[in-house]
Amino acid sequence: MIGPVGSALPVGREILIPGELSVAIDEGGIRTAGGMLPALLYTTDGLERHGQREMVFAVARTGAPAPGYPLTMARTVHRFAAEGRLVDAGDVSVFGRPGVDLDERVTGFVYADPPAALPSTVDLPRPPLIALPLLGGETAVVQRFGHARVLALLGAQERYYPHPWWFRPGRAAVLDDAEFRAATMLSRAPAYNLPFLRVVHDGDRLELSCAAEDLPSLADAMREAPEVCAYLPGLAGTPKTYVWAPGQSGPAAIVAPGGERATRLACNFLLIVRGAPGAPGSGDGQAPTSRQVEDGFAVLLTGAMHARLLQAVEAGRPVEIGLPGGAVRAVAFRVASTDPPAAAQQAGPDAVNALPPDLLNGVPAATTMAGGDLRGQVRPSADAPRDPGRIVLLTSEERLRQATTPAELADFLDRVRRVVDRLFAGVRHHTEELMVEFRLGPGRPVEVRIMARPEAPPRELQVVLERQLQALTPPTIRYSEVAFQLHLPIATPRR
Repeated sequence: MIGPVGSALPVGREILIPGELSVAIDEGGIRTAGGMLPALLYTTDGLERHGQREMVFAVARTGAPAPGYPLTMARTVHRFAAEGRLVDAGDVSVFGRPGVDLDERVTGFVYADPPAALPSTVDLPRPPLIALPLLGGETAVVQRFGHARVLALLGAQERYYPHPWWFRPGRAAVLDDAEFRAATMLSRAPAYNLPFLRVVHDGDRLELSCAAEDLPSLADAMREAPEVCAYLPGLAGTPKTYVWAPGQSGPAAIVAPGGERATRLACNFLLIVRGAPGAPGSGDGQAPTSRQVEDGFAVLLTGAMHARLLQAVEAGRPVEIGLPGGAVRAVAFRVASTDPPAAAQQAGPDAVNALPPDLLNGVPAATTMAGGDLRGQVRPSADAPRDPGRIVLLTSEERLRQATTPAELADFLDRVRRVVDRLFAGVRHHTEELMVEFRLGPGRPVEVRIMARPEAPPRELQVVLERQLQALTPPTIRYSEVAFQLHLPIATPRR
């Protein structure tokens, strides 16, 4: 089968339980932003007889032997399914002890719906689940803060919307559990995992929806929820999705191919604070309002507003509740269609799913490195030098885009400029331009090489400068080494 996402050819079939369970293995390619990615596709056959959706484990080829973990996981899921313990999109399996044969950092799996056209040679009665390995603290964050938040970060990492459906051995973890917990506002609120719920920000409206069969579950959750509670929804199938990581300044989103002008953005959580003004949970008399925060929304509702919303869910009828102030003017609810969302489809067999150049790893376009080079795109902070200098790339811009975020790189360059300004201030020298070459790699300290024209700075200054630059905390670097030069004009001291 050849489709928008790639192609596949049969390799063989592993019989795991004769007459009960087997796994078809296909060799194929996945269309990505960087070209065709060779992959092995493992598709189960035998879970459906127990009511469990079949599963696909897609693994990028790295030259290593074919992994065995998809076969082990297939047996495990089959055993659970035979016991009536089923999983669906948004659920997570947690390992008692980390590691699979391909990556010892794997701590669990998250399950998601497949792409619109899955390059598998197996005919299935209904769409299978994609089983995605999670690394380190990613599993704990999915459990506590929802699968949508982590999948959006994976989409940003792979530049694939809404998220990759394959595992790339050796990939970097998209988050640190302790750092994420310390930074997110949801750490202070109880949360309900509601993967059937969709939360969409559309202009001045915040829209909640779910399928008719899920109305009782949503109503039960709303009745049981405390006055401050986070709802963790599923993927909404919109052209854009909010994304957030600790240290990010301002809202950001990843976007589907052709979705740059879309107004509908999927939210990865909804924090509801309810109660009449002056009552507990109402914010001591604050008026009902809303705020976009991190990769979701927080809304403050009166008790009457929450009751109206609950009544609409119980009755399965639409409602729109006006808010006097805040980021949106209304919170709306409707019963969703059971048809697959159009936004999940691609625009034909040659479409390549990749984030557009003006949204990079979830960073807003205002701070990306779009264009032929980086000149003028990385904005200095208010206390940076008046002339930020120029950047010369020694590795490709695409590799730099994949390795780090513009926000982290801009912060690093600002700190470099401040070190240079501080050390040259008041020192007699004949240096007009300083060239600092950086080589940055995953988990490595900063490597620095310094040159100058027309004359080098005093030896003592150069030694101190090199040591202080090497001591800087580098930006997070993923995958492979990147290198670039920063050319800075140096002011000549007044005599």
